[in-house]
Amino acid sequence: MQNIEIIDMTLRISNQLSASGLSFKEKLEIAKLMEKLRVDVVETGYIGDAPADLAAVRTIADTLTSSVVSVPVGISEEEIRRAADALSRCKHPRLCLVIPTSAVQMEYAYHRKGESMRKALEEAAALCVSLCPDVEFAAEDATRSEPAFLAQMIQTALDAGVKTITLCDSAGQLLAEEVAELLGNLKAQVPGLGNAKLCLQLRDDLGLATANALAAMGSGAQALKTTFNGMGSTLSMEEILHVISQRGDVFDVTSGVNITQLQRSCKQLEALLGMNRTSRSAFGRVIGTAEPEEKRDKEPITVDTDVFTLRRKIEHMGYDLEEDDLKRVYQRVMRLAAKKRVDDRDLEALVAELTRHVTPTYQLVSYVINSGNGITATACITLDKHGESLQAVSVGDGPIDAAFLAMEQLVGHHFELEDFQIQAVTEGREAMGDAVVKLRYEGKLYPGHGLSTDIIGASIQAYLHAVNKIVYEEHAV
Repeated sequence: MQNIEIIDMTLRISNQLSASGLSFKEKLEIAKLMEKLRVDVVETGYIGDAPADLAAVRTIADTLTSSVVSVPVGISEEEIRRAADALSRCKHPRLCLVIPTSAVQMEYAYHRKGESMRKALEEAAALCVSLCPDVEFAAEDATRSEPAFLAQMIQTALDAGVKTITLCDSAGQLLAEEVAELLGNLKAQVPGLGNAKLCLQLRDDLGLATANALAAMGSGAQALKTTFNGMGSTLSMEEILHVISQRGDVFDVTSGVNITQLQRSCKQLEALLGMNRTSRSAFGRVIGTAEPEEKRDKEPITVDTDVFTLRRKIEHMGYDLEEDDLKRVYQRVMRLAAKKRVDDRDLEALVAELTRHVTPTYQLVSYVINSGNGITATACITLDKHGESLQAVSVGDGPIDAAFLAMEQLVGHHFELEDFQIQAVTEGREAMGDAVVKLRYEGKLYPGHGLSTDIIGASIQAYLHAVNKIVYEEHAV
């Protein structure tokens, strides 16, 4: 059977739909959930001028180990190099070159005619291929483009070494038979298309995206771009995966996505994207929604903000920076504030870069907890350290204390636990808990965060997050 590659665009579309956008942590958690589902490709948002964009993409690229991380770019050399730099440590990087091919979109987006756009594609594609081994060309508004020009653009991309060709139905007006006809004509016009991976990006304005995806698979498409819950009127990941699992044999196709994990992951994604909040909730805000007005820090960051105000904001985020680090953050914030309004996401990204969100030294493999009112709590923790499996068992005053003590055995060092908090961030039986652990080492505070429907799991993740910072920055262990 042909495996259909699933390219998830949830992060990219959420950025386009929301003025405030997702936080640094929310983007990372969504990306990790997608990888846990075994989604083939996670497509991030564009990297803008804000440090938050670059830091988020770099962290996602450093964290994901099995899924491809794809970053969309335009024809600007600066934009392409910035994206390639963000992917420099990624295990499976991809640059997605998004260029319009219809006359209307070329004129509107770039004020260019056909031949000028083709030359721009040729130069941009060559640069992308020189910087990244895996490059995708996404032909925006392909279904309203002149067929001959579209074929010419695809051939130009293939000649430059592009491996994946994506046709975007930006208008969302196609019928299933028109999709099949489009693909058949292009294969006849561009013989080399058979050696590339053919992908479809479909809108669902008429409710036909799933039917069109089936027609595309029947005509030889090997990849589909989806979003969670059909966000932004695009092809729904859940719907197409359900169809493939039930009737994929008709087209001789299958998918590597973990269908059994899909329902649980969808509930977590709903929470992260703020889709399931009700007015009756007794809990705090849902991640991805605005905080109550009275809880916001209303003092904006401007060029007139002093270092003491900035320190207060950073401490409110849970970071404790040394004077030298604080000075560096302040200098960078002031440079950014001279160009644009600096929000909390920008500030968090700058601080995150200093605290070095990197590929962790210790990764959680598994944990087993035994606890009850008649027994002593025990924890068996298994960690991975650069391919080496480590395991320890410990007892403690409660399951979380036992888990922390077991991890201390594995790390071989005791850290002072300065603070530990668990906060429910969603509602219902599978409510997600946000754990915060702050470890103090040699006078410096290292915060760690963990998010899970299991509060013990969230606590273990938070502890490891803080330990990995210490290991990387101080080489303590």
